[in-house]
Amino acid sequence: MTGRGRRIRVPGVPADFRVPRGWPTPTDKWVRANAFWQPPAGWSPPQTSIPAPDGWEFWSPNKLWWQTTGAHYRSLAIWGRLSNWLAALFIVTYVASVFTGPSPTLRLVAYSAALASFALLIVHEALKARLSKRLLAQFAVVAQRGRQERLTREYQRYLTAMA
Repeated sequence: MTGRGRRIRVPGVPADFRVPRGWPTPTDKWVRANAFWQPPAGWSPPQTSIPAPDGWEFWSPNKLWWQTTGAHYRSLAIWGRLSNWLAALFIVTYVASVFTGPSPTLRLVAYSAALASFALLIVHEALKARLSKRLLAQFAVVAQRGRQERLTREYQRYLTAMA
């Protein structure tokens, strides 16, 4: 369930934090410190806020995401290139059919190329979405580990200061 929520974009963070309805706007410092962390089910910032809906997606890729994770998407590029080439073939054959007269063969090639281009574009976008979801999940695991280590260090510093 994605639902609607405000997006908080912080410079240097490759994903936007999606704030669930009823939650306060987090500070830039909090977003940076907790980037890609997935709060557990039922968690909410202050006690007066309601928890996020089940399945809420807290992080959404932004422009910086595509710039920093481009290497992960190289294997999918062939689908996009094939779609582009078939779209160009559609345009060329369609224009050629206009100048050469109504040729059923050229029109058939043009429309087949357009249909195949659209199908490959859908495949490309579906694979890209699936890979993005998998990468976000991997980053969430790393973020959880880093957050836990940071909180442990801060708590140890607190105990040392209080002793």
